[in-house]
Order: sequence, then C-alpha cells, then structure tokens
Amino acid sequence: MKNGRLFGINIGIHYAWIIIAVAAFMHMAGGSIRQAFGVLIVPLQDQLGWSPASITLGYALASITGALLAPLTGMATDRYGARPVILVGVAFFFLGAMITGVVSQVWHIWISYGLFLGVAQACFNVPILTAATYWFRKRLGLGIGLLQASHGLGPAVMALVVSSLLASYEWKTAFWSIGIVGGCIMLGLVLLFRSRPSDLGIRAYGAPETEPIHEKLDPAFEKLRAKAFRTSMQSTSAFWKLVSVHYLGCVGHSIVIIYVIPIAVAAGVDLVAAAGILSTLAAVSVLTRFATPVVADQLGAKWSMAIMFILQGLPVLMLFWAQDLWQFYLFAVVFGIGYGGEGSAFPIINRQYFGRGPMGRSFGWQQAGAGVGMATGAWIGGLLYGVFGSYDATIVLSVVASVGGAMVLLSMEPTSSLLIPNWEDSVPVQTSPDAPSVAPAGD
Repeated sequence: MKNGRLFGINIGIHYAWIIIAVAAFMHMAGGSIRQAFGVLIVPLQDQLGWSPASITLGYALASITGALLAPLTGMATDRYGARPVILVGVAFFFLGAMITGVVSQVWHIWISYGLFLGVAQACFNVPILTAATYWFRKRLGLGIGLLQASHGLGPAVMALVVSSLLASYEWKTAFWSIGIVGGCIMLGLVLLFRSRPSDLGIRAYGAPETEPIHEKLDPAFEKLRAKAFRTSMQSTSAFWKLVSVHYLGCVGHSIVIIYVIPIAVAAGVDLVAAAGILSTLAAVSVLTRFATPVVADQLGAKWSMAIMFILQGLPVLMLFWAQDLWQFYLFAVVFGIGYGGEGSAFPIINRQYFGRGPMGRSFGWQQAGAGVGMATGAWIGGLLYGVFGSYDATIVLSVVASVGGAMVLLSMEPTSSLLIPNWEDSVPVQTSPDAPSVAPAGD
C-alpha cells in the first residue's frame, strides 16, 4: 500500500483515511443543517404564525427532492465520479442557506429547504458513501464507522449552532453566516477529495501490492459494467427489502428528529434547552454510528442492524410520559443508541450481499427509500397532530415503523455469501479495479 500525497508531500498514511476525514467534515459542515430543522419549528410558529404541518412540509419536500434525485446522483457518480457531484451540492447548500435567510412566506421555506437543501443532500449522501467503498479493500467497517460517526456529530453541533445563532442574531444574519462560512469550508475540502484511488495513481487501502493500479476505464465499458451490476443487484429480493428497510427506519427516526423539540416545548421546556435534547441524541448516536459498521463488518450486518432498529423503536414509547427536562434527556440517551446504529451499516450489508461494483445508482435507490421515509415521517407527524391535537399517534407511528424495519431485516438471507457472485459474466472481458471480493463474514 502506498501512503497518500497531499500537494506533492508524502503524508505518511494511506489517502483512504484522508478521504474519510474530508468526507466527515463535509457531512458536518453541510450535510447536517437539514437534520437540525426541528430547531426552526417553534421560532417560525411564534414569529410568523405558521402551523407545524405547513412548516414541516419544507422538510418533507427536501426529503422528497433528495429521494427523487438520489438515483440520478448515483448514476452521475458512477459515470463522472463523486467529486463533481459533491461540488454541485456545495453550490445548492450555499443558495439554500442564503434564501432561507430572507424567507417571509411559508412557501419560501418550501423552496429554500425543500428544493435547494434537498438537492444538496442528494449530492452529498450518495457520492460520499459510494466513494468510500472504493477506497477500502480491508477495514471498510472502520472507515464507514468513522464517516457515519461524523454524520451523527454534525446534527448535534448544528442544532446548537442554529439555536444559538437564532437566539443571538436576527434570522437573516444567522443563515447567511451558515451559508457563507459553511460554503467556504466545503469548497476547500472538495479540493482534497478524490473519487477513486486510481485518481491518485495508488491502490485501495488493503489491496495487495500485486494488484495493478488501473487507469480510468473506457466510459462505454464502465456503462456496460454498471448496468450489469445494477441489473443483477435489483433482481434480488434483498435489494428491494433494503430499500423498504431504509424507508421504515427513516420514518421512525424522522418523527423524533423533527418533533422531539416541539413535544418538549409543549411540556414546558425552554427552546434552547429543548434544542439540547436533539443535540444529545445526535451526540450519543456517534458511538453506535461508529461501532455498528465495525461489528457488522466482522460478524455480519443483518442481525447487527435488526437489533439497532429495535433499540430505535421501543424507546420512543418513553415520550408518552416524559414531562421534565431530565426525562427528555434520558430519552435522548436511550434513543440515540439505536438511532445511531439503525442506518450506519447499509454500505456494509450491501458489500456483504453484492460484493464490489459500481454501486452509485443502487445506493441512490436505497437513499430514495430513505428520503421518502424522512418525508413521510415529517409530514404525517404534523398532519396527525392537526387531526388529534397531540403527538400520541405520531409517537405510535414512529415505534411501528422502526420495529417493522427490524422484522423485514430478519426475513432476509444470511450475509455469509454473495447473492450475485457471477454478475460480471455478462460483461465483455476487461481488467476491472472493482472485481468482487471474497465472501464476507456471516450472521
């Protein structure tokens, strides 16, 4: 394995770890503002008189936008690499934050959050996860764990940042600061990012020294290979079950992410203290976001993920009796454990079921399921509140969705052998940098 070089200087470690660090900071700087949306609900209710259902429609539209675009950003990642797609995401992040700073009608939030930040999210999630899988032959679980931990830490930081900015400055100053500072940070990080090891003329981490360093494949061949992999992958029931699992898991936790702050405020908790609840559960989730991919990589992803789905779903019942601040923080700690591990091992279970291949568009389909799930939870949660005058039915929906995701996982095949070991048989013979790996660990 060759160490990485940064601006021509040997940095002493493999560049795969630089990719993880860069991707982690991009998640924290730009990929987390949408997850802190719950902080905005009460200020917009109090200052502008908008209803929770109309406000959270902006979040739902962002999730739908991300869901619709995820397969397309995956296709673009397979064809052009992750870096150009991420750069588009930076531009939409900047525009979304700047427009949010000048909203005066509820439909403005639908545009700024629902369209611009939805596009940004799609341009971050799929390319970053896809690129990470290309950089590792060994220790993929550790790399993904570090990346997913940052994804949990981002909302924990962003919720406090946004609530503090809104408490100290006017709305426009808060969001323009986020757009300008966050945009500049991410532009700098994109300069360090590379889509594949071959872009630097090195091998993936853990690849044997005898493996040739491949130049970029012929575009026509890459297109044929991506189609063969996608067709084989999507012919399995496991692929579509993973889409549904992503959907159910995101319904379950989007309800908590969006409505735990309004629920706490309704119980008499101060807004800034309530924002701390969201930060706490996000911070706790960092532990299992890191640990679950590592465990899944070694022991098999199916059971690891199913356990985390249960641990995400059942603690939501605590919200039925939470009244005091300490009770909400206790809930945040318990829920955060399952929430962190629920989705962090998806790249691992995909690798264990389908091996190595151009996964961009396939990841995109699964992210589409996640985006629709986030939209469903966010919008229906507000709708149920409008119908029943409380969040009780919303809480029940969250529990049912998470537990349902666990049941789907348990109905799937063991991860002890590849489901499509011969997918390249239909592709013309040509040397490939992503040939399927040995069978992974079982359940």
